Amino acid sequence: MNFSLNEVHMTLRKALCGRGLAFGVADDFGAVGARLSSGQANDGVGTVLRHDNDALIALLHRVETALSLNPTSASFVEPLEQTLAEHLGGTPFPRERACAISEQSWHQALELSQLTYVPETEASRLGGAGAGTNDND
Repeated sequence: MNFSLNEVHMTLRKALCGRGLAFGVADDFGAVGARLSSGQANDGVGTVLRHDNDALIALLHRVETALSLNPTSASFVEPLEQTLAEHLGGTPFPRERACAISEQSWHQALELSQLTYVPETEASRLGGAGAGTNDND
């Protein structure tokens, strides 16, 4: 499947929020998944989703700690750690599209993303959810 990196980032971020991860951490790992997916070699969505929330938080803590102790010579072996360190260090996003995301990973991300949606009820519509009859705002 072929996606823009922005689409991968935002979908994965929503999926991780749907899974219960805090927004900031989900945003970081959404970006990491997009970075890993850049080009034709990696399914970054699947790579990130294979880790549970506790593992992702521990990984973020480990990388942030290593970077704060020794920002110039911290080294990371795993691609997920390395990519997270690049993201936290401000390395620009690559320019390639995401071409190696499996259909299974993408559907899993979409299903988790749906957990962030407001239920369709009359009460939610009265509270302002949905487009209503006129969506010109």
